[in-house]
Amino acid sequence: MKISVKNSFALSVAAILAAACLGMASGSSHKSSNQAIDVTFTYTAKFNNGTTLPAGKYRMEISAKSPTPDVTFSQGGKVMATIKAKVVSQGNKNPSTVVDTEAAGDAQLVTAIHPDGWDETLIFGSAGQ
Repeated sequence: MKISVKNSFALSVAAILAAACLGMASGSSHKSSNQAIDVTFTYTAKFNNGTTLPAGKYRMEISAKSPTPDVTFSQGGKVMATIKAKVVSQGNKNPSTVVDTEAAGDAQLVTAIHPDGWDETLIFGSAGQ
């Protein structure tokens, strides 16, 4: 069986495209076991377990498999705090990240975080611990 150079080139291009499409499909269908989002505190954030975080931007990450996960807050790849929370499902996705707080002296006590694009809310405090 003879294959011309033109057909050989077309087959090579088709094979490369097929491999690329399969790679993209498998990459997009792979779900991480963790959920993460950036959260910015414009104040000293305090949690019921006594942990405080100075104002700043943090990477918040939770395990997607637990109703009461450990929530980690990291900066520059370094874990700054780990706090227990309760995950509460909602009917709609959050349109933006909102942090619910209460005044706690010179800090703000974080009671809940509604992460942008998630259909869950993280509850902190006695309900989350």
